[in-house]
Amino acid sequence: MEIASTAIGVVGLAALFNTCIETLDTLSAAARYSVNREILQTKIEVERLRLMVWGESAGLTDIDPNRPEDDTANGLDILDESLRGAPLRPAVAGLLACFSHYFKDIEQLRSRYGLVEQNDGQEKQSTPFLTEAPTRQMLLTTFKKTYTRFQQRTSNVQEKTSTLKKARWAITDERKFRGLVAELKAINDSLDSLLPAIRDKTRVQMRTAIMRSNDVDQLQNLVTAADEVTDLIAETASLRLEMLSTRGPQGVVKPTPKVVQVTALPKNLAAEELNNPPTQSSLLGSKSVVQDLIAGTVAGSLDSPPVCTTSAGDLYDDTGALVIHKAYHKPNSISCFSWLVGLGETPELAEVQPVSDTIFGVSSNLLEMEVVGDREYAGWSPGSVSLTGFAREATFWKRLPELEKRENPPSWQRVTSKQLHTDFIDKRWKTLVEEGLGDNFTDRKGYEQVRELIGPSEYTWLDPEEAFKLRHQITDLLGALSSSILPSFQVNGSIALLAFYEKIDPNSRFGFADFMRQMLVARELTLRIQLANQSWYGGITSRVIYDMIAADLWARNMEIKPTGGYGVPKSVLQRQMNGIIKFVDDMQWPYADEVREAANHLLGAQPHEISVDVRIHDWMGGLVFPGAHFPLILVGALYKLSPTLRAHMPTETVKVREGNYGIVYPEASYWHTRSVLGKVLAPLSREQQTGHCKVRRLGGWIGPCPSPSLPECRLGLTVSLSTRQPPFPPLELDSGIGDTAETTWSSTDGQGHSGEWMLPTAPEPSLDTVAVQTIRLSKAPKADLSAKDAAHYTARIDFRLGRSGTFVTFTLYTNSAFIATPPCRGVHKIDPRAADRYTFAAKGIEELPRISKKGDAAADTTILVVNATGGPASEVFARAWCCHTGTNAVIWRREGGKCCFKCALMVASTDGLGTEVLIAC
Repeated sequence: MEIASTAIGVVGLAALFNTCIETLDTLSAAARYSVNREILQTKIEVERLRLMVWGESAGLTDIDPNRPEDDTANGLDILDESLRGAPLRPAVAGLLACFSHYFKDIEQLRSRYGLVEQNDGQEKQSTPFLTEAPTRQMLLTTFKKTYTRFQQRTSNVQEKTSTLKKARWAITDERKFRGLVAELKAINDSLDSLLPAIRDKTRVQMRTAIMRSNDVDQLQNLVTAADEVTDLIAETASLRLEMLSTRGPQGVVKPTPKVVQVTALPKNLAAEELNNPPTQSSLLGSKSVVQDLIAGTVAGSLDSPPVCTTSAGDLYDDTGALVIHKAYHKPNSISCFSWLVGLGETPELAEVQPVSDTIFGVSSNLLEMEVVGDREYAGWSPGSVSLTGFAREATFWKRLPELEKRENPPSWQRVTSKQLHTDFIDKRWKTLVEEGLGDNFTDRKGYEQVRELIGPSEYTWLDPEEAFKLRHQITDLLGALSSSILPSFQVNGSIALLAFYEKIDPNSRFGFADFMRQMLVARELTLRIQLANQSWYGGITSRVIYDMIAADLWARNMEIKPTGGYGVPKSVLQRQMNGIIKFVDDMQWPYADEVREAANHLLGAQPHEISVDVRIHDWMGGLVFPGAHFPLILVGALYKLSPTLRAHMPTETVKVREGNYGIVYPEASYWHTRSVLGKVLAPLSREQQTGHCKVRRLGGWIGPCPSPSLPECRLGLTVSLSTRQPPFPPLELDSGIGDTAETTWSSTDGQGHSGEWMLPTAPEPSLDTVAVQTIRLSKAPKADLSAKDAAHYTARIDFRLGRSGTFVTFTLYTNSAFIATPPCRGVHKIDPRAADRYTFAAKGIEELPRISKKGDAAADTTILVVNATGGPASEVFARAWCCHTGTNAVIWRREGGKCCFKCALMVASTDGLGTEVLIAC
């Protein structure tokens, strides 16, 4: 078979790549002779390393550039498959050629980039402290493997180096040289954009090297040399520095080995695994830089220990096994990530995203309080959280005292503001909604728009061009938002209330025009942040984020009426009213008929006939804030639509962001998804039995659940539940990517000797059943309650065990967290070196009441596996036991789940989240 000819062969491409590395080496040497030597040299070295690792990933380093161009077929096999096609190679060659063009024009090096040749005498006189050490020493410790692989290759081509490159160069104009660095970065970025598959491999290797580095000085150089905080390499180095800073001097003590309950891997399964290895999946959407950072730290490892010293048959492939990493970015703040050995990051199931994509990237401050606002908060199991949700919960409860006492954070303020005519606001708003900033947007045009909106700049710049930059427009808009006379949405949680407040209070100091000005400024800010493509800007407080969310909801759900003013489009009204009808029908809410009738009346009414309460207007217009406010605004609209319930609108105060509350009626009760009863009773939504109301999960509520039948609950009673916070391990140590003694993988390719790796045996499906009998609430004394606060109650659940016929009562003392297992790929074994951390004991439902807490003699093992496979009520029983004994638990589905038993044990173990309780359902 004859290979088609191409414009440039693989050998020519490899030779061009070598020339590029050589060029960057010369420029890196030049950076040694500058005032800011470390910063400039690090900048050049970073770009050189990016290109080196890119060439390795592309396969160019495996091709001898000195061999004749006569074996194209073999050359194509060496290249990454994305480079084997003829159309892409000329484009790649063109970009690589850009690197080598710099040394073809001496005059350009001097005039444009601030470089001059320097003889030996000048060098010794100007920089006597410098040694002849190679420039690569700057980052040698961190990227040792990469430098070592290139050392021999570089020495082989040095004899062919041009005279210009052999000369010593020095920087005379640092500003011009920084421009050269920016051009080099742009070329590397273009190579990444052209070949995404190779880019992803490159990122994995770069991240891995940084995450395994313990050289604080080199890591700090990478952070200092970055031009922006969201730079991939800089953020990786910053995270690694934070991880190293939290470890402290205390070493890790290895636990005493224990016996693990295991069984041999069936021969047919072993053959199936060897014959059908998992394949790499495609990337699923874009993630944050930190999530990208974690994704491949195992797959591309550079410094892994040997697997074993003895041979024991075929190698075991651990590809697809689940690994958990915990990262601590600041005190009392945790992030959790998962990835699959040899494959990268694993996506988790998520519910509908509560916070819009346009706002999510800058919402970190808000999500510390509004944990359910994270699009990846919920787990696949009812009433559970994902890894992300677990991290959000841990951060929330650890930081709750400071969040409650936190004063308004520093914000940018403007001294002056500009009065705007309503016609101008409406016209500009319509343009932003329909066209955004426009295709012909420029920094200068954006600057003029900001001046027209908020008035002249309060800063004077030495360089007039600096004033037009996008980042300064964002700063000005942030100052305008923070200086508004409007109250914060963070306090009242209602958009319609502030929009139409002058109708409630004619003497109000702000009106609808002030509200729309705030929405316009927030929309301008949001669009500019999107255009800047940054994940952080100083001055973005929770108040500002609420303004941005409100403007986003107003833009998507409200329209300018032909007669003037703003109204709810028919399509939005239909969506919202149909939604509340579905809610009351599915949840079987009391007085659902009245709500349905009122909603249908609004659907058929003319706009001028509609006069509603602001709570209903929030719902009708789709103006409901995501997160903690959503369930209460939904219920508020429901009460206002029912003539019977309207006069009994709940007025009791609850801790909205803790979510530990519910509403009790004589025949049913409804609980917030974060409440202890909501979490425990949520598995009943999987119940298939008939004869009673099916429990649902809608709108942040779990219900209809059995009623505690409180005497005051005829038309609904709001109650708060009294519990302790969920237990979380100390947020002190990260899970240690670089700590090979504490990891559960054996090598970068996930292989070990199959005769030594062990397959844990999951408990067999249980026939034991349990029935939920009653829910009881008893008032809990609270000394700090005011007259407006909802009464606090302690919850108890009575169960009847099927096999023994005994009755068991659990008091829910702790609002425990239940974490759904992330997916793995395949069935995995336990590394014998980690066997002591996977010791477990399986306990059935009938045995569980005899274990008063985790750690009793009855549960004196590393992991307690609760066999709750007898049905949804069995899982309710297991969760109630956790809340009774004060433990969190991992939820694992035995049949039909996407995680194997070994990986589920890992998540519950100290290698994972450390709950040491696994509920099998």
